[in-house]
Amino acid sequence: MTSLVKKGGSKDLDLENDLLFSSNDLAFTKKNNSQDAQDLEGYLNFLDDIDAFESKKIKTEFYEAEFEL
Repeated sequence: MTSLVKKGGSKDLDLENDLLFSSNDLAFTKKNNSQDAQDLEGYLNFLDDIDAFESKKIKTEFYEAEFEL
């Protein structure tokens, strides 16, 4: 099995050289990159509007009951 990390110490993944993509795959990802970024930005804005990033403290309850499996 081969590792996806290059032995030179760099842990960055170069999508054009490190993955087995065809030229059609690369052309498709380059063509649709800007459209996906706009969709992602809108989605992140939506999540922010509904306070999805606000962490809520979860109340933890401990029960004194004993049980066996």
